[in-house]
Amino acid sequence: MTVLGSRVLLIAVAVTMLAATAAFVVSPPEMGDVKTQPDVRLLATRIAHHPSDWPAASALTEVALDTRLETRVQLWRAAYEHASLLAPERGDPANAFARAAFFHWTELSEKDRRDALTAYAKLLSDPNVFHRMAKPIFELTGDLTYLQRSGPQTADTTAWLISLALPNGRFADYRLLRREWQQQHVNEFTAKLHTDTPEELVAAFPSPPYHADAEPMIKALLDELHQRPLSESPGRPDLLNAIVDYALRHDLGPLDGLEVISRTPGAASADTRLKLARALGLKERASQIELASNDPRRVLPNENEWQGLCQSDICTHGWRIVEAGHGIALTIETVKTDEVPPYVEIYVDDMLRAEGEVSPKRDFIVPAGERGPHRIEVVLANPMTRNQSERRVQIKSLTTL
Repeated sequence: MTVLGSRVLLIAVAVTMLAATAAFVVSPPEMGDVKTQPDVRLLATRIAHHPSDWPAASALTEVALDTRLETRVQLWRAAYEHASLLAPERGDPANAFARAAFFHWTELSEKDRRDALTAYAKLLSDPNVFHRMAKPIFELTGDLTYLQRSGPQTADTTAWLISLALPNGRFADYRLLRREWQQQHVNEFTAKLHTDTPEELVAAFPSPPYHADAEPMIKALLDELHQRPLSESPGRPDLLNAIVDYALRHDLGPLDGLEVISRTPGAASADTRLKLARALGLKERASQIELASNDPRRVLPNENEWQGLCQSDICTHGWRIVEAGHGIALTIETVKTDEVPPYVEIYVDDMLRAEGEVSPKRDFIVPAGERGPHRIEVVLANPMTRNQSERRVQIKSLTTL
């Protein structure tokens, strides 16, 4: 073809495309113009005339079970199969199929319910969908295993499932989820240990209280901060209080990566900043912190008495130091709850030694190891009821053995 011929062909193609674009703007195709209507007859007619209209098939899927047709279940299934065949990569057909099932759950067979959950499972891998729908699906099905299998495989997802298990008395599920949650935290923290900034590492660190399962992460954090110290406060004073406290009680280090905390008022409590300055050998700074926080009205906590209580009750956790030999006997009593009993975990020197539900009173015998001072902590794992009211327990007696 000559140069002139090529130019003529290109001009013709351009004119044709321009004309087609103008025609589309002036009179768009019916498929893109017609809105799907929530009327079964209209939708069925629409699909009969336009078999490739998958949005109409999805819409029919969602409303089919609302009808009084004897064949409504078959229609619901057929519309879903047609829509998903036309749009296999879109989530709309599965969403419509499952939404219709959720609103007609008691009318469906076990197979219908199972198929609806199977279709919806792939949508739950989206964190936004999971956090919006996990609770309603659990309330409908009670199936934590399904949610665990279908949701994003992250510590955040597992924490969400724990928040469903505990208020509903699913304590066996909670113990399994707790173990998985601990491992996921370790994996996720390790993955970003050398890439996130020091401040980001602290900001994303799991919240206290900390026990033996968190020790590898605390040690890894301190080692990383030794190489890349904090340059400013990450704005989590309660977390830093707990990390420094745990590190000092268990002789973990190095602590020099936290040095900025000791010279930043408000980055942690005055007590934490003072202990940190002393641990780092910063005597002058320690004196300045002690002088600035010196208040004659201040009463130092007596670690031989229960700390962290709400009046005389445990509302989240409480701890104290006891002189004990091989064991400690505790009697714990329920003060406030709903039909689900409180669930407590008992730690000795940060090791989980006993746990269980308290209904309405329970005696625990907790091993303590060698004779000497031991830190005992009682954690109320499910401090809130389903209706977001407080649970509380009270330690009625403690005897060393």
